[in-house]
Order: sequence, then structure tokens, then C-alpha cells
Amino acid sequence: MKKIVSFMVLGLSIYMTPVAFAESAKLTGDISVKYERDTADGSPNIFGTMSTFKLKAEKDLGAGWSLYARLGAQYATQPTLADYNLDAYGEDKKSVVALDQWGVTYNSGQLIYKIGRQDVSVGTTALLYSRSDGNIGTKTFADGLTAVGTIGAAEIATLLVKEDNAGIQDNKIYAIRVGYNRAANLNYGLTLGRYQDSINGSTNHWAVDGKYKFGSNSLTAEYTKSSSSTDNKGYVATWDYSFNDKTEAYITGFKVETNGDMGKQSDFDNDNRGFYYGITHKLSDTDILEFVYKNQKNISSGQNNNKFEATISREF
Repeated sequence: MKKIVSFMVLGLSIYMTPVAFAESAKLTGDISVKYERDTADGSPNIFGTMSTFKLKAEKDLGAGWSLYARLGAQYATQPTLADYNLDAYGEDKKSVVALDQWGVTYNSGQLIYKIGRQDVSVGTTALLYSRSDGNIGTKTFADGLTAVGTIGAAEIATLLVKEDNAGIQDNKIYAIRVGYNRAANLNYGLTLGRYQDSINGSTNHWAVDGKYKFGSNSLTAEYTKSSSSTDNKGYVATWDYSFNDKTEAYITGFKVETNGDMGKQSDFDNDNRGFYYGITHKLSDTDILEFVYKNQKNISSGQNNNKFEATISREF
């Protein structure tokens, strides 16, 4: 534990000057520890812990404009489970510290525009594509323009970005989702996108989604298909139940075929189908405990692969 704390303090001291680019910058972030155990047919079990620190600074420039930057740091006892890109850092790298997001935002009152290096997703459930905020370090995010917001009863989410990759690939993503709030408890939408792969060619994608809330329950579903001629579909359906304002449980069923997402980067494992079972509990206003069990099967091989994750996090 002392080694983990020392690592976080070192990362903060190294990068505090560029992150705190102005005395009046607003600082937010979180620190977490996750235990993960992966099992798969015909392979040895893999387990380890990831200790993660994220600090975001945002400086208000006035008139709706602001600057942002993020420091990300992680120590992983088992690098193959880490949230950083081993192609960029090396397969045996156990710790990473980097200023991994930065850019400019503009709030028009209806839409929030972000230009710079950032986390991105496509689809209301990130079924089509995801380089999530949980990633750490360089070569894990995307550069470009995103815009999200609500205009009347319509929800808008659009992006034009290029992946920040470790290799020579210069892949680009173009996508837009338009959702409609039919009622306070009902929303549905349509997503159109294109994944421009500089080596393997480009694919077009579309998806439909819907979310319905009733009482303490909510149902969310999304279905997608690509222009590839084979193995081109994916779907996800989630039931979520709130026991109270502190505890929630969910069950998610999904399937993502080999060519069903954008560049095999869905938030759900490509060429897999299965179920996620999860529960989250707020220990306090800032502390959250989460357990997730992922029961999956590889579509091509038919082999089972399971994951168990336990995470405790604190926001500040």
C-alpha cells in the first residue's frame, strides 16, 4: 500500500505545474482500487489490482469558454489487466503517469463543444465504440471535436475525431446520435457513424436505442449493424433496479459480432456474447463500492471466459 501511495504522490508532484495552469482552476478527480480476476477455457487464470488516480483541472475563461487538462496515473500488479496501452509503454510496464487529456470547451447554453484530446464513445450504451474516461495514459484517447446537449426535446451527440494510436494507424471516427425525449420516462434515438480504418478499410454503422423508466426500474436497449458483409451485428439490453438512493443492481445481456462495432473497440468485448451482473453501493457521498461479474463466451471459438471485478473509489 505504501508503494501505491508513494507512486500517486510522485505522479502528482511531477505534473502539478502543467495541470494547475491557473490558480483559479477548478480541480476534480477520483482515486480507486480495483481487483480483477479473469478466467478462460484453456488458459491460466489472471488476477491483479489496479490503483488509479485521476485529476482534472478546468479554467473558466468567461463567455462560455474554458480550458481543461487531466492527469492520469495507474499502478497495476498485473500489466495485462491495466487500463493503459501496453503497445505504447511495453508489456511489462507496471506504472504509468501522464498528462493524458487537454483542450478547450465551449458551452453555448444548449450544446457543449469540446476540442482536444478526450475520452469518446459512440452509441447510447457505447456499444459501437469506446475509449472511456477509465483509460489511462497516452495512446488511449482521441483527438478532435465533440458536441453534446439538448435542443428542445431532442438530444444531440456528435463527434469528429482521430484516434491517438501507438502504431501507424490513422483511424478516424465520424458519428451523430439524435435522441428524442418522448416523455419524462421514455427516450429513444438513432445513431449514424463511419469508422475510417487507414489499413483495413472503412465501414458505415447505424444503431437504434431506447430507454424506459418505471418506478425503481429502468430498461435500456441498443441494436447496431455495420456495412460489413458478415458478422456485422451487435446488441445490448440492460435492466437496472434501484433499491434506494444508495444501492443499485443491474443485469446486462449483450452480443458483439466480429464486425459489429467500430474497430473492435466496443465497450463490450468484441466477438463475445454473455451477461454482466453488477451492484453498486454508495458508502458515502464520495465513496462508491462496485462488484461486477461478467459471464461471457467467445462467438468464434465457443470458449467461455469470465471476469470478476471489485472496485472501491473516492471522488473529490
